[in-house]
Amino acid sequence: MGSFSWKQLELGLVLLYAASFYAVFIQRSLHLSHDYVGRLYGLRKGWLAGRLNDISDPQWRSFRDNLPILTVVMGTFVTIANFLRYQYGLKGRGMSLLWTIISLCYLVYLHGACVLFILAIGSANYFISKTFVESRYYMGILWGFNVAFLVLNRVYEGYPFSLFGQRLAFLDNFRGTFRWHICFNFVVLRMISYGWDYYAAFNRRPFDLKVSL
Repeated sequence: MGSFSWKQLELGLVLLYAASFYAVFIQRSLHLSHDYVGRLYGLRKGWLAGRLNDISDPQWRSFRDNLPILTVVMGTFVTIANFLRYQYGLKGRGMSLLWTIISLCYLVYLHGACVLFILAIGSANYFISKTFVESRYYMGILWGFNVAFLVLNRVYEGYPFSLFGQRLAFLDNFRGTFRWHICFNFVVLRMISYGWDYYAAFNRRPFDLKVSL
């Protein structure tokens, strides 16, 4: 096929499929919303030319209501980080440490004492990657661990601290402003992605690296 590779063909087909899918999806959604506009509950007038918005879903409603404060926090976050980077010439590890500290502060604000659960699960996932990467059962362990916690997080509703003893029950009064287990599925995806990337990097031979270059 000359200079035209199979990867380019695959990319073209994927883009064509994605464009076709979203075109049909959007057209169908607009059609349904027009047909059922008088029978849908939870619709409210929006800021865009008075068009109706569906705010019946509590997660979406919460996100919309808190979008202004999230924008301010994100702007402040980026501004402080960039100011300190230019002011003190931070690079590499310095910026990584700064991002980690600021991120932890924001996580504590969002989830309060429940940050302990997030750090514990993330640390356990890191330990699994470092310990079992050479095992042929590594992928099974990685997926099993993350999927198990994804289910347990929902079953136990984010684990009340009283579940681990009455001495820790007082921490249930400091669970933050947002339930951590609701959006933890995104964290699970990132942890699985990290595990796959670490496995690929660990098993990559010098010969493979030369070929890819």
